[in-house]
Amino acid sequence: MISNYEHIRLALSTTILLLASIQDIKSREVEDLLWVGGIVLGSILDLHLFFSYRPSLQEFLQYLRFCIPFIIIITLSWRLKLMGEADLLALLTLEVLQPLHPSGKCVFPPAFCSLIYSNFLILLVPIGFLLWNAIQLLEGKRIFEGFEESLPRKIVASVLAIAVSTDRVEKFKYFAIAQEGNSLRKRFKLISALSIPEVKEEVPKSDPLVWICPSIPMIPLILVGYLLTIWIGDPILLIINFIQ
Repeated sequence: MISNYEHIRLALSTTILLLASIQDIKSREVEDLLWVGGIVLGSILDLHLFFSYRPSLQEFLQYLRFCIPFIIIITLSWRLKLMGEADLLALLTLEVLQPLHPSGKCVFPPAFCSLIYSNFLILLVPIGFLLWNAIQLLEGKRIFEGFEESLPRKIVASVLAIAVSTDRVEKFKYFAIAQEGNSLRKRFKLISALSIPEVKEEVPKSDPLVWICPSIPMIPLILVGYLLTIWIGDPILLIINFIQ
Protein backbone atom coordinates (compact mmCIF):
# COMPACT_ATOMS: atom_id res chain seq x y z
CA MET A 1 0.00 0.00 0.00
CA ILE A 2 1.40 3.37 -1.07
CA SER A 3 1.17 6.02 1.67
CA ASN A 4 -0.31 9.48 1.20
CA TYR A 5 3.23 10.80 1.56
CA GLU A 6 4.33 8.80 -1.49
CA HIS A 7 1.23 9.88 -3.40
CA ILE A 8 2.40 13.47 -2.97
CA ARG A 9 5.78 12.55 -4.48
CA LEU A 10 4.10 10.75 -7.38
CA ALA A 11 1.76 13.67 -8.06
CA LEU A 12 4.56 16.27 -7.91
CA SER A 13 6.93 14.26 -10.11
CA THR A 14 4.27 13.54 -12.72
CA THR A 15 2.97 17.12 -12.77
CA ILE A 16 6.40 18.72 -13.12
CA LEU A 17 7.49 16.30 -15.86
CA LEU A 18 4.17 16.81 -17.65
CA LEU A 19 4.49 20.61 -17.59
CA ALA A 20 8.11 20.34 -18.71
CA SER A 21 7.11 17.97 -21.53
CA ILE A 22 4.54 20.45 -22.83
CA GLN A 23 7.12 23.24 -22.84
CA ASP A 24 9.75 20.97 -24.40
CA ILE A 25 7.45 19.98 -27.27
CA LYS A 26 6.11 23.49 -27.80
CA SER A 27 9.27 25.58 -27.66
CA ARG A 28 12.13 23.10 -27.00
CA GLU A 29 12.91 25.13 -23.87
CA VAL A 30 11.80 24.69 -20.25
CA GLU A 31 11.53 27.42 -17.63
CA ASP A 32 14.22 27.06 -14.96
CA LEU A 33 11.63 28.03 -12.34
CA LEU A 34 9.97 24.66 -12.87
CA TRP A 35 13.15 22.79 -11.92
CA VAL A 36 13.85 25.10 -8.98
CA GLY A 37 10.35 24.52 -7.63
CA GLY A 38 10.68 20.75 -8.06
CA ILE A 39 14.06 20.57 -6.34
CA VAL A 40 12.91 22.77 -3.43
CA LEU A 41 9.73 20.74 -2.87
CA GLY A 42 11.64 17.49 -3.25
CA SER A 43 14.28 18.61 -0.77
CA ILE A 44 11.60 19.45 1.80
CA LEU A 45 10.06 15.99 1.38
CA ASP A 46 13.48 14.33 1.56
CA LEU A 47 14.40 16.14 4.78
CA HIS A 48 11.06 15.20 6.30
CA LEU A 49 11.64 11.56 5.34
CA PHE A 50 15.21 11.59 6.67
CA PHE A 51 14.33 12.99 10.09
CA SER A 52 11.15 10.96 10.53
CA TYR A 53 12.50 7.63 9.28
CA ARG A 54 16.18 8.11 10.24
CA PRO A 55 17.77 5.54 7.90
CA SER A 56 20.83 3.66 9.11
CA LEU A 57 24.28 4.57 7.85
CA GLN A 58 24.31 1.38 5.75
CA GLU A 59 21.02 2.28 4.06
CA PHE A 60 22.22 5.82 3.39
CA LEU A 61 25.52 4.62 1.90
CA GLN A 62 23.69 2.08 -0.25
CA TYR A 63 21.53 4.87 -1.67
CA LEU A 64 24.60 7.02 -2.39
CA ARG A 65 26.29 4.03 -4.08
CA PHE A 66 23.69 4.19 -6.85
CA CYS A 67 22.87 7.90 -6.73
CA ILE A 68 26.38 9.32 -7.20
CA PRO A 69 27.30 7.20 -10.27
CA PHE A 70 23.95 8.14 -11.83
CA ILE A 71 24.65 11.86 -11.38
CA ILE A 72 28.14 11.40 -12.85
CA ILE A 73 26.73 9.51 -15.86
CA ILE A 74 24.12 12.11 -16.77
CA THR A 75 26.54 15.00 -16.18
CA LEU A 76 29.09 13.42 -18.54
CA SER A 77 26.34 12.76 -21.08
CA TRP A 78 25.41 16.43 -20.95
CA ARG A 79 29.03 17.57 -21.27
CA LEU A 80 29.48 15.28 -24.29
CA LYS A 81 26.30 16.75 -25.83
CA LEU A 82 24.53 13.41 -25.70
CA MET A 83 21.85 15.05 -23.57
CA GLY A 84 20.38 18.54 -23.40
CA GLU A 85 20.57 20.78 -20.35
CA ALA A 86 16.81 20.55 -19.77
CA ASP A 87 17.04 16.74 -19.88
CA LEU A 88 19.80 16.82 -17.27
CA LEU A 89 17.76 19.11 -15.01
CA ALA A 90 14.67 16.92 -15.46
CA LEU A 91 16.55 13.84 -14.25
CA LEU A 92 18.19 15.69 -11.36
CA THR A 93 14.82 17.08 -10.28
CA LEU A 94 13.28 13.62 -10.49
CA GLU A 95 16.15 12.23 -8.42
CA VAL A 96 15.31 14.69 -5.65
CA LEU A 97 11.53 14.32 -5.91
CA GLN A 98 11.49 10.52 -6.12
CA PRO A 99 14.69 9.11 -4.57
CA LEU A 100 13.09 5.69 -3.93
CA HIS A 101 10.37 3.64 -5.60
CA PRO A 102 7.18 3.91 -3.52
CA SER A 103 6.63 0.14 -3.69
CA GLY A 104 10.28 -0.89 -3.50
CA LYS A 105 10.35 -2.20 -7.08
CA CYS A 106 13.71 -0.59 -7.91
CA VAL A 107 17.27 -1.35 -6.86
CA PHE A 108 18.50 1.67 -8.80
CA PRO A 109 17.05 5.17 -8.29
CA PRO A 110 13.76 5.72 -10.18
CA ALA A 111 15.37 8.57 -12.13
CA PHE A 112 18.04 6.18 -13.44
CA CYS A 113 15.37 3.62 -14.36
CA SER A 114 13.40 6.38 -16.12
CA LEU A 115 16.50 7.25 -18.13
CA ILE A 116 16.94 3.61 -19.20
CA TYR A 117 13.32 3.33 -20.30
CA SER A 118 13.53 6.65 -22.19
CA ASN A 119 16.62 5.43 -24.05
CA PHE A 120 14.74 2.30 -25.07
CA LEU A 121 11.87 4.48 -26.29
CA ILE A 122 14.18 6.72 -28.31
CA LEU A 123 15.13 3.65 -30.35
CA LEU A 124 11.71 4.11 -31.97
CA VAL A 125 12.82 7.46 -33.44
CA PRO A 126 14.79 5.90 -36.35
CA ILE A 127 11.63 4.01 -37.33
CA GLY A 128 9.77 7.32 -37.39
CA PHE A 129 12.53 8.87 -39.53
CA LEU A 130 12.39 5.94 -41.94
CA LEU A 131 8.61 6.26 -42.29
CA TRP A 132 8.92 10.02 -42.82
CA ASN A 133 11.43 9.59 -45.64
CA ALA A 134 9.42 6.74 -47.18
CA ILE A 135 6.36 9.01 -47.32
CA GLN A 136 8.47 11.69 -49.03
CA LEU A 137 9.45 9.15 -51.69
CA LEU A 138 5.85 7.96 -52.14
CA GLU A 139 4.81 11.58 -52.69
CA GLY A 140 7.29 11.74 -55.56
CA LYS A 141 9.88 13.93 -53.87
CA ARG A 142 13.45 13.31 -55.06
CA ILE A 143 15.08 13.27 -51.66
CA PHE A 144 18.26 11.58 -52.87
CA GLU A 145 18.81 13.82 -55.89
CA GLY A 146 22.45 14.91 -56.19
CA PHE A 147 23.74 12.41 -53.63
CA GLU A 148 26.60 10.24 -54.82
CA GLU A 149 26.04 7.63 -52.15
CA SER A 150 25.74 3.86 -52.03
CA LEU A 151 22.42 2.21 -51.18
CA PRO A 152 23.60 1.17 -47.67
CA ARG A 153 24.53 4.79 -46.81
CA LYS A 154 21.19 6.01 -48.11
CA ILE A 155 19.43 3.51 -45.86
CA VAL A 156 21.54 4.56 -42.86
CA ALA A 157 20.82 8.22 -43.62
CA SER A 158 17.09 7.46 -43.78
CA VAL A 159 17.05 6.19 -40.18
CA LEU A 160 19.35 8.90 -38.76
CA ALA A 161 18.02 12.01 -40.53
CA ILE A 162 14.99 13.34 -42.38
CA ALA A 163 14.53 15.19 -45.66
CA VAL A 164 12.61 18.44 -45.14
CA SER A 165 11.48 21.18 -47.50
CA THR A 166 13.81 24.16 -47.22
CA ASP A 167 10.91 26.49 -46.47
CA ARG A 168 9.75 24.29 -43.58
CA VAL A 169 13.07 23.53 -41.91
CA GLU A 170 12.92 26.66 -39.74
CA LYS A 171 9.93 25.17 -37.90
CA PHE A 172 12.38 22.85 -36.14
CA LYS A 173 13.78 24.66 -33.11
CA TYR A 174 17.21 22.97 -33.14
CA PHE A 175 18.75 20.78 -35.80
CA ALA A 176 22.03 19.84 -37.45
CA ILE A 177 22.53 19.78 -41.22
CA ALA A 178 23.10 16.17 -42.29
CA GLN A 179 24.53 16.88 -45.72
CA GLU A 180 27.48 18.66 -47.28
CA GLY A 181 28.54 19.73 -50.75
CA ASN A 182 26.63 21.64 -53.43
CA SER A 183 23.34 20.96 -55.21
CA LEU A 184 25.04 18.93 -57.95
CA ARG A 185 27.25 16.79 -55.74
CA LYS A 186 26.26 16.07 -52.17
CA ARG A 187 27.19 13.62 -49.45
CA PHE A 188 25.56 12.72 -46.17
CA LYS A 189 27.16 14.04 -42.97
CA LEU A 190 25.97 11.27 -40.68
CA ILE A 191 28.19 12.31 -37.77
CA SER A 192 25.60 15.04 -37.13
CA ALA A 193 23.36 12.39 -35.59
CA LEU A 194 25.84 11.66 -32.77
CA SER A 195 25.22 14.80 -30.72
CA ILE A 196 22.32 16.94 -29.55
CA PRO A 197 21.95 20.04 -31.78
CA GLU A 198 21.92 23.18 -29.62
CA VAL A 199 21.81 25.83 -32.35
CA LYS A 200 20.33 26.29 -35.80
CA GLU A 201 22.80 25.75 -38.60
CA GLU A 202 22.75 27.71 -41.85
CA VAL A 203 20.36 26.06 -44.29
CA PRO A 204 21.47 25.70 -47.94
CA LYS A 205 18.94 27.69 -49.98
CA SER A 206 19.89 26.26 -53.37
CA ASP A 207 17.99 22.99 -52.86
CA PRO A 208 14.24 22.44 -52.42
CA LEU A 209 14.99 19.76 -49.82
CA VAL A 210 17.59 19.54 -47.07
CA TRP A 211 18.56 16.62 -44.83
CA ILE A 212 18.64 17.44 -41.12
CA CYS A 213 19.07 15.70 -37.78
CA PRO A 214 16.39 17.37 -35.62
CA SER A 215 16.70 17.61 -31.87
CA ILE A 216 14.15 15.23 -30.34
CA PRO A 217 12.19 16.36 -27.24
CA MET A 218 13.54 14.00 -24.60
CA ILE A 219 11.54 15.06 -21.55
CA PRO A 220 8.28 13.47 -22.79
CA LEU A 221 10.20 10.20 -23.08
CA ILE A 222 11.56 10.67 -19.55
CA LEU A 223 7.97 11.17 -18.37
CA VAL A 224 6.86 7.93 -20.03
CA GLY A 225 9.96 6.22 -18.62
CA TYR A 226 9.05 7.45 -15.14
CA LEU A 227 5.49 6.12 -15.44
CA LEU A 228 6.84 2.77 -16.65
CA THR A 229 9.23 2.71 -13.69
CA ILE A 230 6.42 3.28 -11.21
CA TRP A 231 4.15 0.75 -12.93
CA ILE A 232 6.56 -2.01 -13.99
CA GLY A 233 9.64 -1.40 -11.87
CA ASP A 234 13.40 -1.58 -12.42
CA PRO A 235 14.20 -2.49 -16.07
CA ILE A 236 17.53 -4.04 -15.09
CA LEU A 237 15.81 -6.35 -12.60
CA LEU A 238 13.25 -7.25 -15.27
CA ILE A 239 16.02 -8.23 -17.69
CA ILE A 240 17.83 -10.27 -15.03
CA ASN A 241 14.63 -12.08 -14.05
CA PHE A 242 13.84 -12.74 -17.72
CA ILE A 243 17.29 -14.26 -18.32
CA GLN A 244 17.03 -16.42 -15.22
